[in-house]
Amino acid sequence: MDFQTKLESLHQEIVSALCSIRELPEGILPHSIHMEESDATLEYGHTVYYLYSLTEIFSDGTCLLENPGTGIEEKRRLHEICIDSLAELWDTYRYLSGETTTSKVARLLQAIEPIATKLITGRYITDFTVHDTNFIRQTNAETPFIWLVYKSGTHLHQTEEKQEIVNLKDRLDYFSKYSNSDFCLYRYDGHILFPVFPKVIHEWIDNQLKIES
Repeated sequence: MDFQTKLESLHQEIVSALCSIRELPEGILPHSIHMEESDATLEYGHTVYYLYSLTEIFSDGTCLLENPGTGIEEKRRLHEICIDSLAELWDTYRYLSGETTTSKVARLLQAIEPIATKLITGRYITDFTVHDTNFIRQTNAETPFIWLVYKSGTHLHQTEEKQEIVNLKDRLDYFSKYSNSDFCLYRYDGHILFPVFPKVIHEWIDNQLKIES
């Protein structure tokens, strides 16, 4: 199974999990999400990310989205929403619902394990099972980090150390140039793991390095 197929499978699993929720925690909706759509004003084949407000989820896999610019609501398929937004929504649900009473370390490992096992190929899984797992246990899941995961492993960078931020910048530059965008980025703020777009991380890195200099 190639990387894109694994990503699509993970996408569908998150959709199914969200549709199976009987009662959403108070305050989780509306939730800002992104959708990748074609833009007729751009060259053929170009798509852009549009921001919507997710206001309701139905068990049949559909949902209500509100256009923040017009206030108009329309019914769409959950599967049309970017996986990053859906994963963030799922993690927020787990956090707000308090569905697990396990330790902070266990909760974080439970959050990243399905991502790692779905996306990483073969022996490279040791990046997660050994290196990432040891880091999370040694720091008691208290240390913020950026997590890059792709088919040949993972890279975990602490966000409070300048050299780690520099290393992350170099690695993102390399991946953006040579890896055909087949990687995912997650940020852990010390409490919640959530997906982020590369552009957002690039901007964050630039700001951090300016502050340090």
